[in-house]
Amino acid sequence: MKLFSTLIIGIFVFTSCTKVIDVDLNEANTVLVIEANFSSEDSTVRILVTQTANYFSNDPQPQVNDAIVTITDYLGNVTPIPFAASGNYQLSNYIPILGTSYTLTVDQGGVTYIATSIMNDPITQEPIYYEFTEGFFGSDPGYLSYLSYLDPAAEGDYTLALVSLNGELYRNLDDITLSDDKLTNGNYIIRPLFQNLFEVNDTIHVELRTVSKGVYDYYTELQSLTDPSSAAPANPDIQWTNNALGYFSAYSSSRQETIIVE
Repeated sequence: MKLFSTLIIGIFVFTSCTKVIDVDLNEANTVLVIEANFSSEDSTVRILVTQTANYFSNDPQPQVNDAIVTITDYLGNVTPIPFAASGNYQLSNYIPILGTSYTLTVDQGGVTYIATSIMNDPITQEPIYYEFTEGFFGSDPGYLSYLSYLDPAAEGDYTLALVSLNGELYRNLDDITLSDDKLTNGNYIIRPLFQNLFEVNDTIHVELRTVSKGVYDYYTELQSLTDPSSAAPANPDIQWTNNALGYFSAYSSSRQETIIVE
């Protein structure tokens, strides 16, 4: 289904389904798609605004270049986000305050779309470690690697781990490692990186993002919906007002990198 596919493509730079949006597959009923990220690491807000394409067309997803986009901090200060190019809007050097919420507003075609996200504190990773394995499920031998960190004592931590191999990011949706601390709060966490069995001289890089519960739920739903054993594809839970598709993630990060040696 083309509408569902458009949500997957723009996931990167990005639970069960609880709400389904019934969108007609004709050209008259396009829906706005807003994919927004605010990284504390580089203090940059990045937004991509597009529209769902006509199901019966092979044209790319239409870009929206005439939106008015702003971000509001917890004190009520409103900052405009300039248009960059090709549906992208970007605000640089926007210094975040950890532990506070941010609200994005997108005005387009006389309709206002709003989403809010909390910028939580980063969770510091421990060094990546690895061990040799003879392989499993018919795979060749290699090195299984693990990310690790101490989960903070406070409840309600949600993480999203992105893995790169030799400088190339794993971009498939099922390569994202999602975690919550419902059963592991305050514990030392060790999670295998199942993207690959790695080889000697491979460079493994892990970015661990601390995200809000809404973003965690959004990605969890997307992964569930792309699982062949799940129910028929639908759209994940709404993050924006007025039924725009997409998400807004204000997040902090920690990083670790290692090179596998014998």
